[in-house]
Amino acid sequence: MNPRARVRPRAPRTVPLRRLAPNILTTVSLCSGLAAVHFALLAQWDKALAAVAVAGVFDLLDGAAARLLRATSRFGAVLDSLSDFLSFGVAPALILHQWMLRESGVFGLAATMLYVLCAAMRLARFTAARPMPKGSPLARFFVGLPSPAAAGAVLVPVLMESSRTLAGFRAPEPLVVGYTILVAWLMVSRLPAYSLKRIRVRRQFTPFLLIFVALLVVVAAKDTWLTAAALAGAYLLSIPLSAATHRRVRRSLALPRQAGELPALIEEATPP
Repeated sequence: MNPRARVRPRAPRTVPLRRLAPNILTTVSLCSGLAAVHFALLAQWDKALAAVAVAGVFDLLDGAAARLLRATSRFGAVLDSLSDFLSFGVAPALILHQWMLRESGVFGLAATMLYVLCAAMRLARFTAARPMPKGSPLARFFVGLPSPAAAGAVLVPVLMESSRTLAGFRAPEPLVVGYTILVAWLMVSRLPAYSLKRIRVRRQFTPFLLIFVALLVVVAAKDTWLTAAALAGAYLLSIPLSAATHRRVRRSLALPRQAGELPALIEEATPP
């Protein structure tokens, strides 16, 4: 080989912008979670709650963008899990602790730490589990409470106190500690919860759904935080119904049932 021969430089590797779009949205969600932590440390509760809500919106958008653009990747799935851990695990726990539970001493600290640990285990289980076939009727359910829903649920006491309608409301500290432990347990439980993105509405019910959404927007404009608390509470209360529906679906499919075990119901690269 001639040492004077020039080695042609390798062409730089390029990535289509559409493949980066979901990760960009995930990064925005992650930054919103960081903002929630920042505002919680400053005791600016409205801004902290808004930052968690923004993180939830972008968490929905990144999964939708990944599916729409066919840009799912293992990197995106891991990044999404890390973002969810901060935005829906650490940030809500810190808000709850700084808002009230730090006054509860070791019990408040233990409850918030348990919530964060359960969020981490729930996301780790979700990421490591095998994908559920897309056409399966069981794909309409999550196993355990999804972390974004858990964040909304655990923040219900803060949302209620921050609402205009319930000005001056403050839940008892022992009740909030017990409620936090309950939400933490629901995340790592095997109870099925509805996957809202999989729910289909019959055509004849579409006008009623649109009217409901319009009314919801009007109510939210009047009292945003109370509306958010009501939605989070409604999803939490729907778990018994989802468990009954899941049981009927399993029976209709004649699937073998093992005690205390449900299949991993996930979509690749879209952790909750």
